[in-house]
Amino acid sequence: MLAILFIIAGVIVVFMLMGGSLTQLFSSSIQETVQVQIKQGNTCIVEASDGVPRTIDNCSYQQGENITINYKQGFPTLESHQQ
Repeated sequence: MLAILFIIAGVIVVFMLMGGSLTQLFSSSIQETVQVQIKQGNTCIVEASDGVPRTIDNCSYQQGENITINYKQGFPTLESHQQ
């Protein structure tokens, strides 16, 4: 029982040190239409309204093209993207 409490406390401390919160982890995703800012090779970079740049690997979009992305605020990864 004591070991379980230490594990839970450790997870909470790690989240606090990383500046995140458990509510962000389980929050719903945001859908937004953005423009492809940069395309370098097969990688595209988009920036949502939260100001966090996100990359798309094996990107088939063109620079300046508008796409729809799904993401969680504050996290640098995309959940999905589509034209």
